[in-house]
Amino acid sequence: MSNEATRYHEDVHTPTEVANPKAYPPQVVKSYPGAPRHPLPWPPEKSGNRLGRLLADLGGITRSQWLTPLDMLPFTDSFEAIPDDDPLQWLVTRRPTPSGGARYSSEWYVIAGPDSEVPTGVHYYDPARHDLVRLRSGDYRSWVASRPAATVLVQTNVFWRLAAKYGEMYYRLACLESGIQVAHALAVADGTGATARLCFPDADITELLGLDPREEGVHAVVELVPPVPSAFGGPSLTTFPLAAGAHASVLAQSRPDPAPLPIAPAGEGRRISLPHAEPDLPAGTRTRHAAVRGFNGEPMSPGALATILTAYGRQARWDLPANLVEFYCVIADVTGVPAGAYRYLPDRHQLELVSEGDPRQRIREAALAALTQQGARTANLWLLPVGDAEAAEERYGARWYRLQQAAAGAALHRACLAAAAVDVASRIQNDVLTHLLDSWFGLEGRKRSLLMAHFGTEHPAGLRPEFRLTW
Repeated sequence: MSNEATRYHEDVHTPTEVANPKAYPPQVVKSYPGAPRHPLPWPPEKSGNRLGRLLADLGGITRSQWLTPLDMLPFTDSFEAIPDDDPLQWLVTRRPTPSGGARYSSEWYVIAGPDSEVPTGVHYYDPARHDLVRLRSGDYRSWVASRPAATVLVQTNVFWRLAAKYGEMYYRLACLESGIQVAHALAVADGTGATARLCFPDADITELLGLDPREEGVHAVVELVPPVPSAFGGPSLTTFPLAAGAHASVLAQSRPDPAPLPIAPAGEGRRISLPHAEPDLPAGTRTRHAAVRGFNGEPMSPGALATILTAYGRQARWDLPANLVEFYCVIADVTGVPAGAYRYLPDRHQLELVSEGDPRQRIREAALAALTQQGARTANLWLLPVGDAEAAEERYGARWYRLQQAAAGAALHRACLAAAAVDVASRIQNDVLTHLLDSWFGLEGRKRSLLMAHFGTEHPAGLRPEFRLTW
């Protein structure tokens, strides 16, 4: 048993006090003075540079938003807690993916080969200037790639940006954010044959990037293979199923999917079959945002529910098993679906009833902040990925915690992208004592709910004036 990870998992549910937050520098963008730079075309969506567009869609500073003190009230609970010494304090810049407290602790590095769209070498992506800072010359793909790839992206997390606000909770948020980043990368990297890895030799890659592993952790690798021209495919071989099956078995053995973890089979609870849905995750990346004022309580349609849950349980193109987390949810005011707690079964596209009854009071009791409590009253759907620490630790050792949290973050972000594509608002919440709901879910052993996201029709006052910086 990994005592350190287990103790952290059991004890850290909320932010802890930070003795001296001012000891941590406020910069949210790195600087490499004197290092050579390679500018990327601007605006990214109108250029032919696919890598530049991808980096902007992942970690670029792409929009600005004007917030008022009233927008911040749900996070502070009183106007007195809102500083008013800076008239421009609420003109904020945003990035494409959510981050705890808008701290934007994730960074992206580029390992480019000779066939990449940028010079061969190791680069840091500077989101403030939308260019690459060259750290090393030469082809270092063999240090990080597990297959032929023209370009490899490395996602890291600068711990102190989160630690300055959340204390001990920073590591949990960093792990969750790595899953969000990977899910977003796989959604926007259309046509690049992108796959991700979360298991790799951390020490080697940290050394390659010149990082102090105690201050900045390497959390994910995304490998990009550029498209090649299509060739004439020849006639169909579907009339020869025996030969096709024999060949398919060889291919499956050549690059096998991650073996699933042992997991409890579907129970005997009532089942609800959902309508077919095809989530459009790339479309969701263009409109996804956190619901600032919560939701207005309008009922959700079964089609919207099916779309969100399909993305929630979808297997990612990565090196983790599909069932590293189980897909639990809580439902209220969805047409045709009784209120209660459910387990979503992706392979059957069904909901399995776990506990009946209106969930709103239970969720309010687990919520810490005013905005989360408001969501408990007015949202329609709450997603809570559940992880089995014992099964994950047996498979992955001390890495289990990081991978389980990343899988939870990825699942929720996929659901948020799918929701945005069908005009459903969402918000991922960390200020929820999710472990208070575990008994309601009937969880036993070392199974725990890990995180929560709310979904519903956005409150009319929630949309804030926003400016796209890439148009």
